[in-house]
Formats: sequence, structure tokens, C-alpha cells
Amino acid sequence: MAERQKNEKRLERPRRLRFVYMLNILSCFAVVILHTTLPVFTPQPNRTWTEMVVLQAFAIFAVPIFFMISGMNLLGYRERYSTKTFFRKRLWRVGRALLLGSVFCYILFAVFPYAFYGADKYAGTAGIVDFVKRFLTNDINDVYWFFYSIIYLYVLTPLLSYVMQHKRATQYLLALLLAVGICIPFAERLGMSAKYFDTLFGWPLFASVSLLYFVGGYYFHRYWEPIKHQVPVALAILVLSVCAMAFLGLWANGYHKPSGLSAHYDNYYVGMSSPFCVLQAFSLFLLAQSLEPWLQHFGAGVMKVLKLLSSASLGVYLFHILLIDWVGASMEPNSAAFLGRHPLFYAVCVYAITVIAVMVGKQLIAVCKKPLYHALRLDRK
Repeated sequence: MAERQKNEKRLERPRRLRFVYMLNILSCFAVVILHTTLPVFTPQPNRTWTEMVVLQAFAIFAVPIFFMISGMNLLGYRERYSTKTFFRKRLWRVGRALLLGSVFCYILFAVFPYAFYGADKYAGTAGIVDFVKRFLTNDINDVYWFFYSIIYLYVLTPLLSYVMQHKRATQYLLALLLAVGICIPFAERLGMSAKYFDTLFGWPLFASVSLLYFVGGYYFHRYWEPIKHQVPVALAILVLSVCAMAFLGLWANGYHKPSGLSAHYDNYYVGMSSPFCVLQAFSLFLLAQSLEPWLQHFGAGVMKVLKLLSSASLGVYLFHILLIDWVGASMEPNSAAFLGRHPLFYAVCVYAITVIAVMVGKQLIAVCKKPLYHALRLDRK
């Protein structure tokens, strides 16, 4: 038993690939862009709304790439540690982040219900029962839907890990996920009646788009054999998919109609379930993966910065929306309007401020932990 634990400890930290740091940072910034362009859901006939559609098309890969990185790192966990260790490490990390982030946001919204956009619903309703209800329904900070989804994928991982040991089985699963989760909805979008699919292909498990990206990340990491000219091909697919999503996103919302824009925003083409988003995420992952040899030439100083920014990604994901909600409710109207008209600049500001806040918070926690750690050691002696 002791020998097994030693082996697990030695194997549980594989060498981190540098392209993963780059994808973490890029995806984290893309998440911020998605949330500084939320006014896109209320179509307006102006240049800012058009710019927001384009930015959404550029950044929609964010969460799919997070799923792909998770699948790449975890679906082969049996080579490093036991299932018990897997659940202890992964569920604890994600569950802790979800719970603590929810508690922090809930207290903040309850104490300052009019200082954040949408937090007025907490006025006079705060309490433990209210918190539990909202926590179970993701009604505290809806950005946290990612954590609920990743917990579902972690629960499936011990079963999926057996499938992932075989290339053909992995390809078969990936094909099923693409067919049921992407191709059938796309066919319905193009005009095919849903009644031709619902009876035969009503398979909830294989309709999970998050599972598609999760499995895809592992497949491309372990089994993909690079093609000739992979970098330019992946780059071309990436650019074309973004252009297609931007064009179709504008088209689907009536940008071409003399009568004007649609009253309600249609986000199918610029969404995670869009086949063009799949192409975007997969090509970006392969492009970054292909750049790994080049990234290996980066010096220690550059890598230190990349690691630092990458390590802040979880904190930025948890708390960036608070700054956006505060701007929406409490910032001086002219300044808020200026940021709203410049969503990319707004995203850069939110990302930079949140990264700094997360790093300062980490340092404060580390400083507070030290005396507590020494006190516990003295008590044990």
C-alpha cells in the first residue's frame, strides 16, 4: 500500500506542456470578452453591436477549450493514480472553487444588493435556505455553469477512461458525439423536421456538447497523428470558422433584412453547439499543440510569466463577472457607456484588474497560512 502511494505521488504530476499554459490564458481572456459583449443579446442597429457579434465569434472557443484541456489531462488518469485519488483531487478542487466562489458572491450580493447588476433580487431574501436553493439551481452566479458541467464529466471519467485506452473505441465515441450533439441539430437548423430524429436519436448522453470537447481534447492529445502542413491548415480552418460564425451570426439576426434586426438574439451559429465552433476549438487546440516545439525555446523569464497568468485563470473565471456587474450598476454612467462602446478595451481592463486582484489575494492567503501552519506544527509537537 505504501509503495502504491509513493508511485501515485511520483506519477500524479506529469510534465506540463507549454501550449496548455498558452491555451489557458487565451481561453480565460476569451471568457472575459464573452461577458463584456453581453449586450449582443439585445440587437441594436449600430457599429458596436456588430463588433460584439464578431468578438463573440472570435471568443466562443473559450469554454470548449477548457473542456478539451480537462479531458486531455484527466481521461488517462489511470496511468498516474487510482480512481479514489482522482475523485479526491479533482472533485475537491472544483467543488471547493464552486462552493467558495458561490459563498463569496452570495454574501457580496446580499450585503450590497444595489451595487451589482442583477443583485437587487437578493434584497431582503438572504439566508441559508435561500443560498442552498440558489446554489442547487446555479442562480447565484450563472457563469459557474461550467463547474456543474465539469463535475458531471468527472463523474463519467472512470467509465470513459476505459474507452479512452483504445483508439478505435475513442474514435467511435467521438463520432457518436459529433453525430448526435452537432450534426443532427445542424440538420434541424437547416430545415429537417425534428420528428425524424427524436425517436431514433434521443440519446441525452451523446447529445452532450461538453462531453464532445472533453473527449476531443484527449483524442487529439494522445491519438492524433499530425498531418502535412498542419500549422497553416489549422490556422486556415480557425480563421474561416470565425468568419463563418461572424457572418452567420449577423445573418441569423436579420442584419441583411431591410426591416431591421431581430427582436431576440439568435446565438445558434455563435455558440458551443455550432459545427463552426467545433471546428474553431479543434483547430485552435491542434494549432497550439503544433507550436509546442517552438514554445520550448522560450526562456525561463517568459515561462514564469506564462505560468503565473495561467495559474490565475481559475480565479479570473470565478470573479471577473463581479467587476462587470459592478460597472453595469455602480460606475459613473458616462464611463460605463464609454466601456460599453469599446468592448475589447473593456475586456482588457477587466482581465488585467481581475488578474492583479487574484494574484494579490493569493499572496494574502499565503501570508495568512504561514503562521497558522507553524501554529499547527507546534501544537502537534
